[in-house]
Amino acid sequence: MSRKPMSWNDFGNLEVDEAGRLYWNGKAVVLRQRITLGTWELAIAGAAAVAAVVGSTFPIGVHFQWW
Repeated sequence: MSRKPMSWNDFGNLEVDEAGRLYWNGKAVVLRQRITLGTWELAIAGAAAVAAVVGSTFPIGVHFQWW
């Protein structure tokens, strides 16, 4: 799909409804797309988060002389 710069005349194609949703030529503009993770992906992300917390505990403890 080719792109082109917007001109001042193109701004007439923009519309906003009562809920604040943006439309271009009568079609809804998608401003964000949600990401959904599967079971394994959630498990890996959770394990990575736990590993990050555990891995950062030792340097923080050394800095504050807990160990």
